[in-house]
Amino acid sequence: MSHGQLPPERLTRVTDLLEIAGRLSPSTAVLPGGHRVEDLRLVESARDHGFVDRIILVGQKDRMADAVKEAGIDVAVDDMIAADGEEQIAAATIKVLKAGGVDIVLKGDISTPVMNRYILPLAVRPTVSLATLFDAAPIADGRPMLLTDAGVTTVCDLKRMTDLVSNAVDVAQAVMGIERPRVAILSANEKQIASLPSTRMGLELASLGWQNAVVCGPLSFDLATDPASVAIKGMPDLPGALEVAGKADVLVCPGIDTANVLYKMIAALDKYGEASLASITVGFPVPYVILSRSDTLETRLASIALCAIYARRRPQDFLKPGEHADD
Repeated sequence: MSHGQLPPERLTRVTDLLEIAGRLSPSTAVLPGGHRVEDLRLVESARDHGFVDRIILVGQKDRMADAVKEAGIDVAVDDMIAADGEEQIAAATIKVLKAGGVDIVLKGDISTPVMNRYILPLAVRPTVSLATLFDAAPIADGRPMLLTDAGVTTVCDLKRMTDLVSNAVDVAQAVMGIERPRVAILSANEKQIASLPSTRMGLELASLGWQNAVVCGPLSFDLATDPASVAIKGMPDLPGALEVAGKADVLVCPGIDTANVLYKMIAALDKYGEASLASITVGFPVPYVILSRSDTLETRLASIALCAIYARRRPQDFLKPGEHADD
């Protein structure tokens, strides 16, 4: 958030992202691999909701033109950048980003490893991470929560885990409207167990003296999210437990495998109408969303809205190319 800006309203459900984003000034997005009809229709839906106005497509010339025609959307000729092959598309996208004026990167029909390899040198934070905003009827009475990191960070030492917490806290503050988020570091047990390294990691992270969040760990999933479980099992004897146990806003998993399993479970609930999700990759000059065709249309649209909100309220250290701290 910029200096003097009022704190954002408290988010009550993931679907509210579309309305909130629509009330902010619209964003410019760049779409590498912008020659897939379904992605263009998604962008047009974001335009209809008012949180995207300009889209810059980077892709194969003929396929891009055909897709634009089939989708029936209006894209300026100068905003259709032709590039042959994934390496060329990724390189051209980075050139667009460095030129400035872009608020969001939406990965289209291009290999994720290729795009990530080109965009990673632009990172403005030591750790890039995926934060997933979700609500699910069976979890925490359906209130929105953040989960990290289900898809980016594979090395989870203390430094990286500290960065995951910081990135997620930024999203919770900027998008969820939570001034001091309650963060649970998940593990399988609240006690220190030598054969379970995540218990030691959880306690180390909770003991770092956080100023902008309340961090507690290690906590099991039920003791992080369910007040009834806390009442039955008792309050854990851990720093921050009184504030976090049963009331966590952010769930930090001990590794990508745990986070990914939780994400896929919530995604399955989403397909049965029992949950909603939206994801953002944090740590670049602009938010980055990896659009997956396996995600529902609602998840993909909500992810763009999440990125649009974060683009307008991002912390001051996220400077776009060409910006300076005193601008």
